[in-house]
Amino acid sequence: MQIIKRAVATNIITGFLGVGKSTAIRHLLNNKPEGEIWAVLVNEFGEVGIDGNMLRQNGDNKQLYIKEVPGGCMCCTSGLPMQIALNLLLAQSKPDRLLIEPTGLGHPLEVLQNLSAEHYRGILDLRQTLTLVDARKAKDKRYREHPIFRQQIQVADRLIANKSDLYQPDDPDSLKALALELGYQGEITSVTQGQLDPNWLQGKAGFGQSLINAERDRTEEGAEALEALSAPDAGFIRRQARADGFYSCGWVFAPSACFNFTALMSLLLGLDMQRVKAIMRTEKGWFVFNQVDGVLSTSELTEGMDSRLECISDSETEFDSLEQALQQVQIR
Repeated sequence: MQIIKRAVATNIITGFLGVGKSTAIRHLLNNKPEGEIWAVLVNEFGEVGIDGNMLRQNGDNKQLYIKEVPGGCMCCTSGLPMQIALNLLLAQSKPDRLLIEPTGLGHPLEVLQNLSAEHYRGILDLRQTLTLVDARKAKDKRYREHPIFRQQIQVADRLIANKSDLYQPDDPDSLKALALELGYQGEITSVTQGQLDPNWLQGKAGFGQSLINAERDRTEEGAEALEALSAPDAGFIRRQARADGFYSCGWVFAPSACFNFTALMSLLLGLDMQRVKAIMRTEKGWFVFNQVDGVLSTSELTEGMDSRLECISDSETEFDSLEQALQQVQIR
């Protein structure tokens, strides 16, 4: 580990699948203090690595460093993938602030345990953990009783109800009741489009040591994938994973691959998935595709390196047919 003269202010930005963590981090990056160097450690459930490429569209590359840990929860297997990636990121960037985005199916408690380890004392200065929640999910048994969804609320120093413009009148009360049940006594702040106040990053971490010392009760594979997959010279690469009741499948295409925009949109709109995200090259240019709760959104990119798509489902899915459909909408 490098010698750091001043401990790096470190925040965890957590929340379940599709809640808008990456959008929130992009907002923070767009509003970071001028002259500061920031680093972001991104963990993805899938193995192809998409979020890091999206975040690289923000900011001056000399003042922003991104590193990805795809392929499951980065804190698994004694935190080895996380420790390796974090040490490399700190050595490369020497940042003023570090943001850590665990996967939506990650275990934030174990991330905090790893960051609180002896070897990071004097290196990391743990600040507020921000948990984003879609209050509409608080009434849904699938989420309300999911151990990771509950743990994300339990570790929060600040609980943020994102996408508040989509709520029904009783949704905030449902979230408040669940938060109280889980021991959260703080304020619940409502925002839209991940518009986080950068000042929320400043406070010291205040999570309970009883949580830090909680029993670790799961096993999971995933320590091998330390880097996002590189694109092949031709064709595509496919990777699948399964953990915590969810299934992922991702594809990385050769840089030359190009897709028909209209046909691709139609294909993605017809998918019944928990989460779909992609960066794709089309005849109209490069686009980001995001699907959450059946709603597909797109945004244009100035450039990209290769096309990659990730799907996450809460049930076993026949991904072979989707692969065939992707090949059919590929124009070269």
